[in-house]
Amino acid sequence: MIRGLFAQGRTRVQRAMLGLLALLIVTGLVTGGAYLYLRFGGSSGWSSPVAGLRSEKVNPPLALLGLTGMSDSEVVNWALASGELDTAYAAVLFSSQLSDAEQVGNLLLLGQGYAEAGDKDQARLCYQQVNLIATLSPTLSDFAKANSYMEIGEGLAELGNREEALSNYDQAQTVAVHSPSVKDQHRADILGQLATEYEALGEKTAASECSTLHAEILYSSGESTESAEGSMEQPTAPFLMHIQEPTGAMVASYEQRRVETVLALIDFLQGAAPGTAIPHDLATEVAQALVNEDNARRTAYEDQLAAASSMVLRIGMADAQVDWLILKYRVALGGYGLRLVPAWEDDLAHVESELDAARGELLSMYNEQISTFSDDAAKDRAWYDVLRLEIQQGRLGLHPYYPEEELISQLTAVAERLIGSGDLVLHPEVLYEDDIPLFRLGTSEEPVSNP
Repeated sequence: MIRGLFAQGRTRVQRAMLGLLALLIVTGLVTGGAYLYLRFGGSSGWSSPVAGLRSEKVNPPLALLGLTGMSDSEVVNWALASGELDTAYAAVLFSSQLSDAEQVGNLLLLGQGYAEAGDKDQARLCYQQVNLIATLSPTLSDFAKANSYMEIGEGLAELGNREEALSNYDQAQTVAVHSPSVKDQHRADILGQLATEYEALGEKTAASECSTLHAEILYSSGESTESAEGSMEQPTAPFLMHIQEPTGAMVASYEQRRVETVLALIDFLQGAAPGTAIPHDLATEVAQALVNEDNARRTAYEDQLAAASSMVLRIGMADAQVDWLILKYRVALGGYGLRLVPAWEDDLAHVESELDAARGELLSMYNEQISTFSDDAAKDRAWYDVLRLEIQQGRLGLHPYYPEEELISQLTAVAERLIGSGDLVLHPEVLYEDDIPLFRLGTSEEPVSNP
């Protein structure tokens, strides 16, 4: 039924190539690293990622595949391979399936793609999001953070954003020097690369410092020509792990109806001449299918939350509800390139308030779960993960009315307690630029010493 997009050659070889691309998206981060240390003033403010959504440039037949059961990763791969950057951007921004490591990898590819297309503002927006995720993510390892910062710095340097590039290189240096978890070989690799990048930007003092540290690490740990492996992710609080949503028969039937109607819409779009109006009956069927599924899910979530036998299951259901409302929010914003449900677009504020309420309920459940921990340090470590996640989602635009200052205040207090107990070395710090909070990684200890 889906013609064109697949008929153009979705062979086994091409599927394998796309699978390889997905792998490279993640592992390609190993070639860089960066940080935000003394040169935080190089930033030029925060731009809303949701405001960067350009729905008029989204390719509907490709974007709509995400509503037919195709994974977000596969949609992104198809979009990138087809040069449909804004379609990939929308899929990454609103994805509830991609890990932070996958989001970072895809955003770096998008930044590079936009830069090559001459769209510097959109490229910088992608790099800005990578910086936010690297700074706040509760799942990215320090190794991944350092590599992410380095990739950002290289991308911004190519764009001519010298100060922002240096700011990210400074952050990479801070991770390399202070992280207790980065292996010596990785530490040396990052510092060696930084020496080259600083030199290229005329920062001779910083380049010399990195070269010296690089040599000291190799001397003290034994120079190695082998490339050490590093983990992109680290363990996080168990209740932050994704739980498979139990789909009831009623929801499943409405979901199947949505898939059928969207497939019919894709089939029409691929067979019609550009600019051809979508038949009224087909447009109505698609809109009604989404509205019916929304109503069914709302009822199912309420029933399942009430019947859940444990807090972990309740959190899983609340998280699934948030995921659906993010999809609904994307529809309301025109994020599939079409007006799929005009009523949602016309009452965007209501959709935002639904998502805001669901995220607030999920945060309350996290609070309730954490309150059962008997150890205060364990409570702080769990809250440290949750608060970083909530602020990250808020800054990405996926929690429309989130209480930013309240969450920042709570995060600062938790981080101070963890630092005081010796449980935390690298942590987010907040600086304000024109009353807008901006985040960087700070450190609470002296540089890591090598034996």
